[in-house]
Amino acid sequence: MSQISFFLSSFVKKLISSFEKIIESQFLNFILFQELNFNTFQIHMWFSYLVAFLLTWQVFCHAINNPSSEEKQADYSGYSLHRFKVDTSSNTMEKLESYDMELDKNTQTARLLIDIWAEPSKQNPHADILVAPEFLEKFKALLTREELVTLKMIEGDVQSQINAERHAMFRNSIRRRKRSLKSWKDFDVNSYHSYDKMVEFMKLLSEQKSDMVELIKVATSSEGRSIYGVKIHPPGGSPPEKPSIIVDAGVHAREWIAPAVGLFMIRKIVDEYGRDPQVTANLQKFDWYIMPQVNPDGYEYSRTSDRLWRKTRSKNTTVNRWCIGADANRNWGYRWGEAGANRTPCSNIYMGSHPYSEPEIRGLKEYFTWQIANPMVYISLHSYGQLLLSPWGYTHERTENYQDQQNAAKEAAMAIKNTTGVSYSYGTISEMMYPASGTSIDFMQHRGVPYIYGVELRPTDNPNSFAFNLPPSFIRATGDEMMAALNAIGTHAVKVKRL
Repeated sequence: MSQISFFLSSFVKKLISSFEKIIESQFLNFILFQELNFNTFQIHMWFSYLVAFLLTWQVFCHAINNPSSEEKQADYSGYSLHRFKVDTSSNTMEKLESYDMELDKNTQTARLLIDIWAEPSKQNPHADILVAPEFLEKFKALLTREELVTLKMIEGDVQSQINAERHAMFRNSIRRRKRSLKSWKDFDVNSYHSYDKMVEFMKLLSEQKSDMVELIKVATSSEGRSIYGVKIHPPGGSPPEKPSIIVDAGVHAREWIAPAVGLFMIRKIVDEYGRDPQVTANLQKFDWYIMPQVNPDGYEYSRTSDRLWRKTRSKNTTVNRWCIGADANRNWGYRWGEAGANRTPCSNIYMGSHPYSEPEIRGLKEYFTWQIANPMVYISLHSYGQLLLSPWGYTHERTENYQDQQNAAKEAAMAIKNTTGVSYSYGTISEMMYPASGTSIDFMQHRGVPYIYGVELRPTDNPNSFAFNLPPSFIRATGDEMMAALNAIGTHAVKVKRL
């Protein structure tokens, strides 16, 4: 939503608040038609606010549907999402990926033609691909040449989903009229929030539960936002050598369910400690470091300008200066620039100009290396596909502790199944999805962390076509799944490592 839309939204909230104050004390009498205590001034005020509200609403709706050219939102009208079966041994996906962007050097713009949303794997040999309307016929012809058959069109117009989500968020924002939180318990973890609201919650939590929660700053983004997380420990603190569980989320901007689940987990641990035996036991064995949004620039851009934005928002100095950002999960230094990365700045999987070119990743690396003494478990939350992905990503070779990692993943998948009935598959990144180098998963494996998983959250193949637009009604169940998975992995680590 553009800046003018946010301004008008705020104005509408103020009008509603003032309107409520005028009628609150008189509402019951008005309904019952008994003592009407409105004087002439109050009646004039009432109608003035009502007229102002209606006019503002009209302008607001116009602003949503007709943003100015300077603030125009990305429009995906006519873009369709397709699912089809692919032989994972073929190079079909590489061919499709080569068509991802159309560059116009005269206007200095990049037009998305193809966007791979879900890669095929041996366990699930289906690909999900977003296709621009002008590229659809060429896309179908390419599938025919590759002797592939489209299984189904999941969504005929992705913009309609984006519009529905945007309007639902606005309605929710009108209902949540509080300007600031008074208690950490007031924060609604079952909604999608701005980054500022996330930070407000974490700061308030660290102040009001200071015996358990510490606010930590892990990095500063390209646009100058401080990237915060929390350290959670039992009341009274922990010894410095205590093992830890690390969770980060929001690496890819459009994957909104990931930071929402990170926030849900923070609330769940603090709320349930001392009441839930598993949560209590795990917090006594592990300190938790949770960073719910590590790409705040990209996330805010996905909220205001381009719902499907994936990368960071850093400037680049190549010939294609108008291509912004890098894939934050291709920018880590270990095996940077090898399989599954792209050197083209406009690509959605652009690896950056050099290792740790992105300040967000540079800051995370420094914090993980120097501030966390004994990491035992590392989880990076993404979406979508319902997968638990272990190292390696850059190669098909298996890690030395491959079997132990798979055993823990199996227990996590069983815990999820027992919690919500949903199935998660597990395996290495390169086995389950595609080769990917420069990832945090491989960095952590190289560092020697025993249990490491990139988690692809909901949804997966189901009758609904939510993909990245998963409604907030799914946050609670997805959060419960991740708490069950982390508790299971923690319990496994305690048993195997004899903690």
